[in-house]
Amino acid sequence: MTALLDYLQGNTDVGTPTLSVKDCKLLPGDHAWPKKDVWNAFNSSVDGRLIKTIPIGAACHTDGFDEEKCQFVRDHWREPELHLPSSSSVMDFIFANKSCDPFTDKEDQCVIGAYVQYSVNVTRPEHVMKTIEFVKNHDIRFVVRNTGHDYMGRSTGTGAVSVWMYHSQGMEWVDEYTSKTYSGPAVKVQAGVMGYQIAEEAKKRGLVVVVGECPTVGFAGGYVQGGGHSFITNLYGLAADQTLSFEVITTDGRLVTASPTENKDLYWALSGGGGGTYGVVWSVTIRAFPDLGATAAYLSFNSQGLSRQDWWSILSAWQRGTPNFTDQGIFVSTAYNFEWFQMAPLFAPNHTVESVTELMKPILSLLESNQYNIKYHFSIEYHQKTPVSSQEMNNMISEFQFGGRLLPRSLWESEEGFEAFMETVKVILEAGCDFIWDVALRPTLAIAGYPDNAVHPAWRNAERMFNPTVFLDYRASIDTVIKNQDRISQVYDEPLRQLTPEGGGAYMNEADYTEPDWKDAFYGSNYDRLLAIKDKWDPDQILYGSIAVGGDRWQERKDGRLCRSKSSS
Repeated sequence: MTALLDYLQGNTDVGTPTLSVKDCKLLPGDHAWPKKDVWNAFNSSVDGRLIKTIPIGAACHTDGFDEEKCQFVRDHWREPELHLPSSSSVMDFIFANKSCDPFTDKEDQCVIGAYVQYSVNVTRPEHVMKTIEFVKNHDIRFVVRNTGHDYMGRSTGTGAVSVWMYHSQGMEWVDEYTSKTYSGPAVKVQAGVMGYQIAEEAKKRGLVVVVGECPTVGFAGGYVQGGGHSFITNLYGLAADQTLSFEVITTDGRLVTASPTENKDLYWALSGGGGGTYGVVWSVTIRAFPDLGATAAYLSFNSQGLSRQDWWSILSAWQRGTPNFTDQGIFVSTAYNFEWFQMAPLFAPNHTVESVTELMKPILSLLESNQYNIKYHFSIEYHQKTPVSSQEMNNMISEFQFGGRLLPRSLWESEEGFEAFMETVKVILEAGCDFIWDVALRPTLAIAGYPDNAVHPAWRNAERMFNPTVFLDYRASIDTVIKNQDRISQVYDEPLRQLTPEGGGAYMNEADYTEPDWKDAFYGSNYDRLLAIKDKWDPDQILYGSIAVGGDRWQERKDGRLCRSKSSS
């Protein structure tokens, strides 16, 4: 787990590699790196769809400087739409390691660095198969990427060739899907389809699907394979709970089906056991549900004129009442510190404006009381067609660094537990955390329909996804970014680990990428079983991620070279 951090900090001994080619992946400049004619032959084998990386920040540096293009890149750097059409760019710039950064000096050389060297623009399974064959034959690092929306660094890799799944856009709706485990509406989506695309097509059919709140999240990759929460999770469960079958390209070059009746172990692992680890998902078929309509509400206020004690009393009152929302299938996302509070949004499927207003009465009455008399902004709106995700809801993902922990419902079920939780919140904020991102999520086994999958067991008892968050300055140095992440992990997350020594965990897609106990935090008791499944389906360990199952078998050196760890070589 320390591999990425060591690479960014330059703490790893690089020297002259003494491991064999089989122990380390090649980098450009190595004697054995493929020559131009080999790349040309490979390009022909994938129908001319090989793309050599030119970072989008190249317009800001000497060789390719273009003032107008550079300014455009800088102005839109934090917006997902800038990165989506790129075969190499990552939305969370931390993992680009300042490679060809648009905000560094113009005279700085534009190096590919931590970006992938090449991408294959995939439109057929054979393109993935040919790419896997090529990287295996030439000992080159392999990356699976779609949109580049990834907080854990899995969408890029120094010296890598990636399969870029973004243009695999097939979507097929089934009115009455029938299997041994499910009968009802379903949709089959290919690997490049994003959540908002599914949601918009579902809306036309009077349906909803469990997709990510952020529209630029690709569905079939790390989202569904990592669990995947949604506005409607408290009504139907996680995205991984909705899977009916997968089409998977294996690392030995086959296209197989994984379902509850076929390749059952692979199906189990893909449904919550982590993305880009067991095979390359070509498509996934998932449940859809009748659209019941929804009410969305927003609340904001600040602490102006209040003592710290009064502010804390209000926050405690809010926190104490939130299980009333999750018990009724309502999703609530809040952010707060000692100065401000935002609920954005409360999302209540199958609820009316009247029912949600009634549930909000305790906190609104408290704010209006003579004791506090706080000015607040509250808005509420009913949607006949549920806006689970839409292009208009887009947000910038390169704004923050965060940690994270799943907090069990048991903390709300005793006074001792609740006081310990509130004291932990206070400790984190008093230590200087910019704010808490706090999401009320309760995907119990009963809500999810008792699925048999690899979702972390901590999700089934969870009440919160709780993320200490720090604002991220995209002009900051890598050293500053690392120091901030160290503080998140050691100062802000550590009290959460102590609060939940048992029954806790973390959501593997939105957490501390330097999490010290990552196997337990992201996989829990499922880890050993998942590792056995990985070894069966990816025996050559082609699929790698620093926090993926089996990730500790590899280590990134200072130059980004991926080598087998000494313990596994």
